[in-house]
Amino acid sequence: MKKITGPHLIVLKDQTTFAATEIEAVVQGVAVRLAGTETLINADDIAIIYTTGSIDKIPIDPAILSTLATLETGIRKYEAAGGRKCNYTICGGASLALTLIPNRTTEDIDVVAQEPIEEFLSKESLHWDYSVEFLDETTLSLMGDWQSRRSIVVGPTGMEFQLMHPLDTIMQKMLRWSDRDFAEKDWPDIKEIVAKLKPSPDTLKKLLTENPFRYLKGAGPMTVATDAIEANTRTFLAEFLPEVTYGELTRLAYTNLEKKLTKAHLRPSPMPNVDLSKKIRPISMDMD
Repeated sequence: MKKITGPHLIVLKDQTTFAATEIEAVVQGVAVRLAGTETLINADDIAIIYTTGSIDKIPIDPAILSTLATLETGIRKYEAAGGRKCNYTICGGASLALTLIPNRTTEDIDVVAQEPIEEFLSKESLHWDYSVEFLDETTLSLMGDWQSRRSIVVGPTGMEFQLMHPLDTIMQKMLRWSDRDFAEKDWPDIKEIVAKLKPSPDTLKKLLTENPFRYLKGAGPMTVATDAIEANTRTFLAEFLPEVTYGELTRLAYTNLEKKLTKAHLRPSPMPNVDLSKKIRPISMDMD
């Protein structure tokens, strides 16, 4: 092996996984190169080298594959140490790369976890080509029914992960607080998702009105967040649903919630009116 170019995975005998776009035999061993970085590996430590495939004829980012392989190793260690088995949902840019926009480059992977696994993994000696950010499900409390629309991706070593639907990724991105990050990082993705999936106006309105609490106005420090969500939503409406005003959208969201509560028999029955004017009566003041 002199030099191999193209996306590859290198798996060492201790299950450490490296991504590479170039592999070359050098005097010191094997040089593994990825995104301008180089790692020297002892050739005797290599168990196997994989060439990676593609999605829609676009090569899969090998760093996503190697990071997921490392995550699988970490999850198995966590479970072996007594951690509870649970679903892990990949969202954000990585979920787009694995479903809709495979040529998207990302420098981290966002994972929704039901278990406090982050602290455990930080103590393990694991190699990460991309950083992994764990999100608690409560951070997505302003989302709609996103769990019901997840698909499945099987990781490089066979573990199943959930994938957030691209349209729910739009709903997540519109919760961004920073207007600059929304414009630079989120808006281009949102436009590409809509362009590729071409959702109907009714579909978009359903997604936008599944959880009316995303439109509540906050006080104090939360004002920044709620103002940002409103601004992001107004931008989205102007581009994709120009016939719908922000006020109409919020009213529809709360109307839909009331219908759901009524249908599920969760809306409390009204209490009867009480007329206190009929509960009192004058008495005679005659002292004779």
